Amino acid sequence: MSDDSDIAQARVFLDLLAAHARTLARAINTAERTFQTQRLRDLHAELHTVRHCIARIHYRYPHITPPNRARI
Repeated sequence: MSDDSDIAQARVFLDLLAAHARTLARAINTAERTFQTQRLRDLHAELHTVRHCIARIHYRYPHITPPNRARI
């Protein structure tokens, strides 16, 4: 029973992380166009952390995948 709730929670977290990664990618685009170098470094660092979290979820639950729209 606890495995089911862990998997459900991982799916929700994965969806949230994927949405946040898309938001960060858009912000990176904007920062590149406006030459905001420090913001760009910060955004890249945060995106790296988000991708690392996504990878850890996939490592722990390899059968969980985000919906096609959420893949990054």
